Amino acid sequence: MHKYYEQAAKEISGMVKIPGFRPGHVPLDVLKGHVKDDAIESHALDLALPEIYTQALKKEKVQAVSRPKIEIVSQKPLKFEATVAVFPEVKISGYDNITIKRNELKVEDREVEEVLADIKRRRATFKDADRAAKMGDRVEVDFEGFDSGGAPLENTKSANHPLVLGEKSLVAGFEEELVGLKKDDKKSFQITFPKDYFHKQFQNKKVEFRVEVRRVEEMQMPELNAEFIKSISGKEQSIEELKKNIEENLVHDKEQQEKVRRENEFLEKIVSLAKVDIPEQLVEEELDGMIDELKNELESTGLQFDQYLAQTKKEIKDLRSDRRKEAEKRLTLRFGLNKLFEQEQIKVTPEEMKKEIAHVVGLYPPKEQYKIRKEYEDGGYLHRRLENKLRMEKLFERFLGK
Repeated sequence: MHKYYEQAAKEISGMVKIPGFRPGHVPLDVLKGHVKDDAIESHALDLALPEIYTQALKKEKVQAVSRPKIEIVSQKPLKFEATVAVFPEVKISGYDNITIKRNELKVEDREVEEVLADIKRRRATFKDADRAAKMGDRVEVDFEGFDSGGAPLENTKSANHPLVLGEKSLVAGFEEELVGLKKDDKKSFQITFPKDYFHKQFQNKKVEFRVEVRRVEEMQMPELNAEFIKSISGKEQSIEELKKNIEENLVHDKEQQEKVRRENEFLEKIVSLAKVDIPEQLVEEELDGMIDELKNELESTGLQFDQYLAQTKKEIKDLRSDRRKEAEKRLTLRFGLNKLFEQEQIKVTPEEMKKEIAHVVGLYPPKEQYKIRKEYEDGGYLHRRLENKLRMEKLFERFLGK
């Protein structure tokens, strides 16, 4: 412990201000007179435990797969007990009989026409219309939502809000209420939000909207001529050639969707075939991560976690209970795949990693490439994630083909 005590004393001396001494150069006997008696020993313990714990794992050849729970038995000499979940026994068989049917991919003429129509809509122009609004028109409206008592509701107010009637960009039923209104017309109506609305505070809630139409515009679709085709494709081509390009893009999209579908179905089969006795500590840690994921997701929408709990009338223990099966499934898949990689000897060579890192780095601006390369080559999280991605690609190719 002596070397850790000296290191702790030096680090603490760099954080305290003692007259007559430079930070980091305070003699030990002077430092002890300016900090709490156990401050240095406590910090030395914090420095020592991770290193000694790692050494103990290597010595005892323990494959730890969770954070350790450490209990100090004595400090002089240092003795501690660490309780940790170890790599569970994993059994998996029958995966070589997995068959995932490849669906036939076909692009209908209707799908090509729908894409073409969408392109034309996105290139459409609008002109003011002195008439009542109808579906397909673009309108600008002021609106605000109120509860049953007439109080305004947060996040339901907008001014000069543009929308194309029929595109369903607002809550279901809202746009239909605007049909038949002219510029400067006002109207009040009620909308009941869906039970699965993405903002939970509005789910199944009845809201009164008060609107005023500021503008009505008629959509003018572009003519499908040579000039228009060149503006969207960047080259001169016939309508038939344009449609052929659209068809090829649709085929590519469907191929990617089919690839993802088959991979996900394969992974579901692996979960069903893997036999793993998952330590409870690992399940709890996985649930910790899932709750953190939920918090980050909520914060990205502007909703605080405490608000979410209040609106859903749930406690954290309820959330953990709801997600327990998913946590167990994630862990089963993780361990099942690791066992599969081992049994099938699916490995990634240094040359393959070097090539993939070069590809990833090349996607960044030149001034950032050195930093990105170092992050991927240091053997840390990004390196492991990339290596796992390559292993998964090899696994899918072996069992599903290209």
